Amino acid sequence: MTAETVRSVTFDKAPFGRRGYHEDQVDEFIDRIEAALDGRSRMTVKEVREAEFDAAPLVKRGYHEDQVDEFLDDVATELENRTREMDPPEPTHSEVPYLPLPPAPTGVRGYHPSDVERLAHLLDRAAVEHNAGPTAEQIEGMQLGLSAYPGQGYHPDAVDAVQAAWVEELRRRSKKAE
Repeated sequence: MTAETVRSVTFDKAPFGRRGYHEDQVDEFIDRIEAALDGRSRMTVKEVREAEFDAAPLVKRGYHEDQVDEFLDDVATELENRTREMDPPEPTHSEVPYLPLPPAPTGVRGYHPSDVERLAHLLDRAAVEHNAGPTAEQIEGMQLGLSAYPGQGYHPDAVDAVQAAWVEELRRRSKKAE
C-alpha cells in the first residue's frame, strides 16, 4: 500500500436507512494516513485500530461504514508489516547505539526520535553483522517521520547524511563481496 493508493481510495454512500460515517472526518483521517505512508508524519497501528467517526449529518448519508472499516483494517495490516520489517532485533553488543546527531534547528521539524533510534539499531547491525545485516536498500528505504513541531527531533540534514553514507558503505561492501 502506498500514499498514492490511499489518495485514490473511494467509498460508497451508506445504504438507505443508515447515516454512515461523517465524510469530512473520514477524509481528514485518510489525509493523515497518506502523510504517514509518505513519511511526512507518524501514525501508529493503535491510532488506526481505534479510529472513530461521528455519524453523518441527518440530512446527508455519509460513507459506507463497512467499506471504511475494511480499508482501515488494510491500513493497520500495512503499518504492522512495515513495523515488523523495520524493527531490528535487540543489538548484539550495545543496548542503545549512540549516534551523535544534532537537534533540529529552530523553525525546522526534525526527524522523530523513535524513528532515528530504529535507524541507529539498523546501522548498529550493519556495523556488526556485515553480510547478515541490513542491506543498502533497507537502510535507504527506511522512512523517517517528522516531529510534530519545529525545533523538535533530530536535524534532518545530519540524519540524511549518516543514512546516505551507510547506504554508500553497504553498496561498497556488496560490490566487494561479489
